[in-house]
Amino acid sequence: MARSLSIAVYLASLGSSDRAARLTDQPPRPPGVVIWARCSDPEQLTAIETLHRKLTEDGDPVRVIATLRDWTESLSARALAEPKGKANIRAFISHWRPTMVIWVRGDLAPLLLAEIRTAQVPSMLVDATVDGLEQMTGSWVPGAMRSLLSQFDPVLTIDQNAAERLIRAGARPGIVRVSGAMEDCAPPLPCSDAERRELAQSIGTRPVWLAVSADLHEWSELCAAHVLASRRAHRLLLIVVPRDSADAAIFATNLRSAGLHVTLRSQEPEPAEPTQVYVIDTDEELGLWYRIAPTTYLGGTLHGAATRDPFEAAALGSAVLYGPQVAPFQKHAARLNAAGASRLIRSATDLGPAVETLLAVDKAAILAHAAWDVTSRGADVTNRIVGIIQRRLAELGH
Repeated sequence: MARSLSIAVYLASLGSSDRAARLTDQPPRPPGVVIWARCSDPEQLTAIETLHRKLTEDGDPVRVIATLRDWTESLSARALAEPKGKANIRAFISHWRPTMVIWVRGDLAPLLLAEIRTAQVPSMLVDATVDGLEQMTGSWVPGAMRSLLSQFDPVLTIDQNAAERLIRAGARPGIVRVSGAMEDCAPPLPCSDAERRELAQSIGTRPVWLAVSADLHEWSELCAAHVLASRRAHRLLLIVVPRDSADAAIFATNLRSAGLHVTLRSQEPEPAEPTQVYVIDTDEELGLWYRIAPTTYLGGTLHGAATRDPFEAAALGSAVLYGPQVAPFQKHAARLNAAGASRLIRSATDLGPAVETLLAVDKAAILAHAAWDVTSRGADVTNRIVGIIQRRLAELGH
């Protein structure tokens, strides 16, 4: 795995690569196999955490450590800072002694890849895109890109376009495969099955919608939406989970002032027949309410307040409604929207009609099924990568 001459020429053209600050102290290396996942974006961390979880389901002593190119202290519990500079990269590799490297997505970094090659660490490229190809053309040395890409086996791409572009750039055709994106949603939120059955029995055939992470400032909008949708289904039940449970009592007071029959979860363990709005002021997992409600509105998304990941509800079979302010979950929302698996509402006046439309069981089911497909499709890709890693580890004697 000697470094190619073209890579050496290219790195020399970049000038000194040893000016980075000293490598920060690293956590102790755990026993067993260490796999280094190089990420370029924090959004990739969930996929790597899911991969790690699946690799260790059978108790195998495997540890996946993630590094981020643009690391911040807020991410310290999930990732390490990517080493910068030749000396730091070598010290990092020496400390962690990775059995293999998983390079996520693209954004090829020549010096980092060259040192991984020099250390003879097997590497694979997953969720591969053409990121980084264009940025490197300005001072690129002929053959260097081909040399860099040749060290990956396999190369698993997001789509056919990425596969074709990477092959033209120098990746070996025989090891390039179109796989799609890895699973990048957290495990489904849990709940007590007994509690879910009791609530479902209590609610019976009543139609239900959920407002999760609801901001206190949008109580009147939720009220108006519920009143409008209730014209179609007079037994409609709205479940409100405030962003801050301390706001639950105020939610209840405001909604009662608007003429709605409101009960608090702490006062009634199950919503009675007269209840129009059920406000949750207890600590149950959100997984319970996602499973109860066929339709979920993501609170805060109409005004830019903090909200929840739309994949949470989608993975549990609830059709998702949200406004345009979905940060930091724009990519998840875009994937759902592109698949016709969610409903984007532009203003508060659209919320009631959207809820009313989804009272039709068939329409909500179409959204929920498409959403489940989006959130579960990546599981097959992740399982495939787990299988590749396990076979590679066996070949390496681990």
